[in-house]
Amino acid sequence: MTTNSIKLPRLLIVIFISLGMALLTPPAGVSPEGWKTFAFFVGFILACLVSAGSIGELALILICGLLVSGAMPIENLLNGFANPAVWLVLFAFFAAIGFKNTALGHRIAYQFIAKAGHHPVALVYAISFCDCLIAPFVPNTNARGAGILYPITKALAEAVGSSPEKHTEKKIGTFLFIASFQLNLIIGALFLTAMSTNPLATEMLAKSFKVEISWTDWFSYAAVPVLLTLVTVPWVVYFMNKPDMTAEEMKIAPNFAKQELKRMGAVSVQEKMMSVIFLVMIILWGVGNLIQMHAATVALMGVVALLLTRIVSYQDIVREYKAWDILLWLAPLIAITAYLNENGVISWLVELLQTLLADQPVLLVYLALVLAYFYVHYLLTSLFVHMQAFFLPCVGLLVAIGQDPLVIGMIFALLTCVSPGTTHYGTGTASIYYAAGYTTQKQWWATGFWVSVVEIICIAGIGYLWISFLVGA
Repeated sequence: MTTNSIKLPRLLIVIFISLGMALLTPPAGVSPEGWKTFAFFVGFILACLVSAGSIGELALILICGLLVSGAMPIENLLNGFANPAVWLVLFAFFAAIGFKNTALGHRIAYQFIAKAGHHPVALVYAISFCDCLIAPFVPNTNARGAGILYPITKALAEAVGSSPEKHTEKKIGTFLFIASFQLNLIIGALFLTAMSTNPLATEMLAKSFKVEISWTDWFSYAAVPVLLTLVTVPWVVYFMNKPDMTAEEMKIAPNFAKQELKRMGAVSVQEKMMSVIFLVMIILWGVGNLIQMHAATVALMGVVALLLTRIVSYQDIVREYKAWDILLWLAPLIAITAYLNENGVISWLVELLQTLLADQPVLLVYLALVLAYFYVHYLLTSLFVHMQAFFLPCVGLLVAIGQDPLVIGMIFALLTCVSPGTTHYGTGTASIYYAAGYTTQKQWWATGFWVSVVEIICIAGIGYLWISFLVGA
């Protein structure tokens, strides 16, 4: 029996809107192909908003529309499959199988539950503490989120009987998955070396405004707004996705975890091998820039090591349908973002913003640019495209009306890190967490929006005051 989640009436309305937009005359500087692609992509986003189908189904419809209309050549669409970030997510997904096969994931999860299992938020803080420890050495949220935190989060949920297969995802899994994902992005903003866009931001500021930001400078500027966000966001996620586990069940969880650890006994040979492979992967991710080795290559090496040690079988990899599902839709979406940039759509959006905000009060310009910069990521799947297209124009416009380039530059750099948290396609990590099946699209987008409100208040509001104080001092 075959099933699909396509809601035809909603989809037809979206297609009608998208086609109507595609027939409009392209703005100056935007190619006809770029405008059509943009119109279809807007339709895709609308279809996601109204839940007209699953992201995989909607992506295939989008791809078909782009190819049939001639808006985008098939070669450009297929270029997305050459993007290393796509393969990093795929290989990280495969490497995570080893945590399940060896029971190492559950052993780590039980250790967390035994020490911090009295409340779901405490569990998320414990996961984030681990992320904070390795973040300065692994400048890739996809590598940390998909490769390291995802298997631990999944094991934590399963350890207390929460899984989509048992229809118990709301027991605690929904909360853990959304919160863990959001905090991974937030921690990416805490250290200069915790996210690959951070050094790019400092380089842009240095070349354009002669602003120098060291590792310690970055941390001092980011510490208050980011740590405040880090503490607050789990509670926002908690109240929006309150676990079904009762207080009594949570009290039982630590004792249960201790009993399970005792039952598991000593660490097995396979667990030790998995630990070694995992540790080597973390080290290589940390020194990847120095030895010129991409994070995706490290993840593939880990998968091959797991195959050679027979911790993971090729059949395990083939059966991991959720990973292949991600590959099918994430790669084309990344290609579309690049194509929009190449065909003038992104530049047109930037110019439109600058025109609309000319001669407006400083506070209004600041608020408008913060909101536009953050929420434009609904249209994007690449942080590098986001930063390269919008960072300097937004910062430059505010500097031109008298704002401090260091303060504004830091604010927009921090917002870049957390902007992918709104959608389930905004970054590779989002796709792997969403594909686990613990959350619906409605839960992901609704929670992502309210989390974004908190992030904007903490970073663009409190962060502005904090960084201005440090710069003034």
